[in-house]
Amino acid sequence: MKLFWPIVIIFCCDMVINESSKLITMCYKLEQNLPFFSEERQELESLRNQAIVKCPNFTAAGLISIKRSTLLAILGTTTTYFIVIIQFTSLNI
Repeated sequence: MKLFWPIVIIFCCDMVINESSKLITMCYKLEQNLPFFSEERQELESLRNQAIVKCPNFTAAGLISIKRSTLLAILGTTTTYFIVIIQFTSLNI
């Protein structure tokens, strides 16, 4: 159960980052259909610029980025470490 919550947090952080990039893409697509000097287009530009400047980035103490790929990298490193340990212990037997 202790391992469950960090995984949930990592997936939530990754989903927030993905939704932020979807918002930026959606703003670009909606701007194309609006007249150049319309108020709606200016509001979409403002929203897009704020989303770009304040794009969420989750890190662990500023060292590593918290994403799904980070979770998979940790899992791969741990698996490799255990395989090496098993190989060394089998040599000593």
